[in-house]
Amino acid sequence: MRPVKYLTGVILLMLVLILAAGCTIKAGGDVPKSAIYSTLVGHNMTYYSIAGKPLNYTITQGDIGSIDQTSYQGDPAWKVHVGTSLAWDLTLSADGTKILNSKQLFQS
Repeated sequence: MRPVKYLTGVILLMLVLILAAGCTIKAGGDVPKSAIYSTLVGHNMTYYSIAGKPLNYTITQGDIGSIDQTSYQGDPAWKVHVGTSLAWDLTLSADGTKILNSKQLFQS
C-alpha cells in the first residue's frame, strides 16, 4: 500500500508542476502594463522648437495610448504610443522597464 501512496504523491506533484509551468508561459506573453506605466509616467520627452530651443513634455497616465507587441534588434519589445498632437512611438524592453528607442511623430 505504501508504494501506491508514494506514486500518487509523485503524480500529484508532477501535475502541479505542469500546471505551474503552463501559467508561467502564459504570463510571459501578457502586457506588463504596470511596469510600462511606472517607466513612462513622469518621464520627460525633450523636443526642439522651430528656433532650436529645447522643450520638455512630461508624460501623464492619460498620454499612454496603444501598447503593441513588437521586436527591437531581434528581441521581444513593446511599442507604446504616447501623446496626441505631440506624439511619440516609444519602444520599451520586454519587461517594460527601459526605453529602447523613441520616434517623434510631429514636426517642430
